Amino acid sequence: MMQYIIPAAALIIVQIIISYKQQRVQDVKNEYLIKEVQEDIKRLETKQDKHNSLIERMAVVERDQKTAFRLIDELKEREGK
Repeated sequence: MMQYIIPAAALIIVQIIISYKQQRVQDVKNEYLIKEVQEDIKRLETKQDKHNSLIERMAVVERDQKTAFRLIDELKEREGK
């Protein structure tokens, strides 16, 4: 009976060690992927900030353009009188 218990116990120990090492490898892979995703998020945030800045500047340009057209129309009306 003892001849079966020792190899079985050794096999269980080996399986535990293998499982632990595989888990560590997977943990390292997951950490790497998480870092990549975080970097992608940072790049997207930077792009979004640039886009938002452009939108804000365009809103100012459109407002100024409306004012310029209004002033041009007023000048044309004054000349026409």
